[in-house]
Amino acid sequence: MEQNHIIHDLPAILESKLNIKEEPVEASIPWSGEALTAFEQLLMVCRQSEPVTLAEVFSAYCEPGSIKKLGEGTYGEAYRAGRTVCKVVPFDGDLLVNGETQKRSEEILEEVLLSLTLNNLRSNQADDEKKDSCNGFIETKDFRVCQGPYDPYLISAWEDFDAKRGSENDHPKEFTSEQCYIVFVLADGGTDLESFALVDYNEARSLLVQVTASLAVAESACEFEHRDLHWGNILLAQEETPDTNHTVRFALQGKRMNAKTFGLNVSIIDFTLSRINTGTAILFLDLSADPALFQGKKGDKQAETYRKMKEITQEHWEGSFPKTNVVWLIYLVDMVLHKMKALALGAKVDRELRSFKKRLASCESARDCLADPFFSDLLLEEDPQVTPMPQLEYDL
Repeated sequence: MEQNHIIHDLPAILESKLNIKEEPVEASIPWSGEALTAFEQLLMVCRQSEPVTLAEVFSAYCEPGSIKKLGEGTYGEAYRAGRTVCKVVPFDGDLLVNGETQKRSEEILEEVLLSLTLNNLRSNQADDEKKDSCNGFIETKDFRVCQGPYDPYLISAWEDFDAKRGSENDHPKEFTSEQCYIVFVLADGGTDLESFALVDYNEARSLLVQVTASLAVAESACEFEHRDLHWGNILLAQEETPDTNHTVRFALQGKRMNAKTFGLNVSIIDFTLSRINTGTAILFLDLSADPALFQGKKGDKQAETYRKMKEITQEHWEGSFPKTNVVWLIYLVDMVLHKMKALALGAKVDRELRSFKKRLASCESARDCLADPFFSDLLLEEDPQVTPMPQLEYDL
């Protein structure tokens, strides 16, 4: 796919968004005000003067022999490294990867900047004044530009995964010493919804309210649309000692709210197809360059959702169309209905979900969806007259 590159003012973006590490990083490219190549901009964002090796990145988080491959996509592989998940994406090379042209520096730069913008929504005790904040998007802990052949420990982890589960991707031993990679170092958000077993209706409702609230916050803060929110891009983790009174906190247009979680923590991942306004640039993917995306099987919920997005946007992918978030929430209700069948919770639950789904069709944004009565007993507004005590709970 061809991405649209509108990086107008990189220094301004860096000043406002570059907040991944607290400690200063010595290695950086001095910026003289002259135009930088996309690769130089990428190094600048990662605060590097030159690429490092994959081994250097992974050894900072774990013993190399403990690396395990978790999953794969067309453009990259995901590995567990200690308490983090490292997503490795090759770019700028001539070698086809899984039959596809490698991503270019410009595309990687946009995905990095988009992730930084979502990171900036994260709330903490020192910064309680944000008009819009949530922790429902996966935390990006670092980015690193790497170069060289695939590391032997990663190859070993890749081959273990292939032997046990079978890989659809090309073997990474083909990468040369000139190959570049971007490594996204992410928090471990748990198991994707497709593989996760919801235990009851409250967990299902918790999933729906957390995803809806996160989308509503990001819509308000930066005109965010995920545009690919299938059940592989939602991670869930159950707390070891679930508390039915546990809540997560978020702020939406200055209103501070708490949402009941029933012990379930939800993280949204993978912003490859997403659209966002960083404040200085509109970042988006021109999905019209990938017609196959809209040619999936008729009746398939995911394929139908891509086609609904195409109708909503009229293929003006740069524009702001929060209704695209709504159609993915409708898809998500369908996935919850599918999951609930196995629990045999009865006709009342089925009716509630189907009625909710029908009402969502008339919403124009995730914020509209959040106002639905389905969520009324899950959302608690903080008293604006009372200074809240320091939160001990996890945040959304």
